[in-house]
Amino acid sequence: METLTEYINKHRSNKEKSSELSIYLDELITKHGYKKDSEVYKKAGVSRQTWSNLMSGKKVELKTLIKIVFALELDTHECKYLLKKAGYTLSSSSELALIFRYYIENKIYDLDKLNESLEKYGYSDWLIY
Repeated sequence: METLTEYINKHRSNKEKSSELSIYLDELITKHGYKKDSEVYKKAGVSRQTWSNLMSGKKVELKTLIKIVFALELDTHECKYLLKKAGYTLSSSSELALIFRYYIENKIYDLDKLNESLEKYGYSDWLIY
């Protein structure tokens, strides 16, 4: 029988989840008509280094993933699945998450409008450029 520490380390590992994330992201890129990753990360305003980290399985900030969600104009299901693979969720208990969910569920991908709402509700540190 494995020890508790071994069990925790085994299940904490993000390697499989991360590789699934990059595979799923590649599928989304193709599905949404992009030919190159660079088209997506440039549109999202994500640096090449951050993109590389994401695709190699390193943890990235939720804000980075939200930028990608908006750049790809993902629907609710695609967004939830992408975030889940990265270890995030947009919980109903979070006002910030509800703001993002509102825009995604209503297919409003205008970052200026999103930023206005973020500012209005006191989330200026989450503004997306």
